[in-house]
Amino acid sequence: MRQPVAPGGAAFDLHDLDALRLAAKRAPQQGLRAAAQQMEGLFVQMMLKSMRDAAFQDGPFDSQQSRLFTSLYDQQISQDIAAQGRLGFAEMIVRQVQGASRPPAAVRQIAAPLAATRAPRARSPAQAERGAKQSDSFLTRLMAPARAAARQSGIPHLLIVAQAALESGWGKKEIPTRDGRPSHNLFGIKATPDWKGDTTDIVTTEYLHGVAQRVRAVFRVYKNEAEALTDYVHFITRNPRYQQAIHSESVEKAARALQAGGYASDPDYADKLIDIVRHVESHIAKQIKADKNGFDALF
Repeated sequence: MRQPVAPGGAAFDLHDLDALRLAAKRAPQQGLRAAAQQMEGLFVQMMLKSMRDAAFQDGPFDSQQSRLFTSLYDQQISQDIAAQGRLGFAEMIVRQVQGASRPPAAVRQIAAPLAATRAPRARSPAQAERGAKQSDSFLTRLMAPARAAARQSGIPHLLIVAQAALESGWGKKEIPTRDGRPSHNLFGIKATPDWKGDTTDIVTTEYLHGVAQRVRAVFRVYKNEAEALTDYVHFITRNPRYQQAIHSESVEKAARALQAGGYASDPDYADKLIDIVRHVESHIAKQIKADKNGFDALF
């Protein structure tokens, strides 16, 4: 369970601010997380204020004192929500700030977030728009089930989404069955000897000592995506090799734990997952901004 890092006193107390400055000096990483939680609290407070302003006022029970109490109450709620990490904005801020220090992608030879879905040649604007809509549809379809699976398993929901996107090409390059139907194998899980369900075999890319080669492998076949997600959770949580990916401190560490456990032979697997996570975070941030701008435009 995530433990609150931000100060826990009265809403945005000046003493808490002093404590935050001291924490940032003594432990920069903890200070960054605490500051991010304060930013999340301020954002939540802004949303609450917008909703309060849009509501009817000057009723029989409204007064200057009641409005002051409501304002202080909203501030306290905002800080409590941020401290418990219910919305996840603080985590997003921390990852964005920490990610700014990474070496350039060209130096690290990391695949771009949409490498799995991008054609080798430049796409036309219509193709790009169609690809973006397909990716948006994939995220919309998978985000809620991924959150539910995360609550059940402890695997970060953004990592679940990133793996599904990478392994299935954002739902557009799903492993086919022998008769051409979709296998619903969103996570590229192979058919181990203990697997009792249907299977399909395809030619895929494996890395031996860092060198890519084409091999034929047998994969699991599911009835639907829900069954695939359930099996994925069982596959990760019941395998001792992947225990470090469960309830990890960050989605980055969880991704690297999966690679260290041997989930994939690609030497850049974790980096690709992390890049997709950042792409998804940026997409969510843009949606939040667009929704807020649209809400503000109404009033």
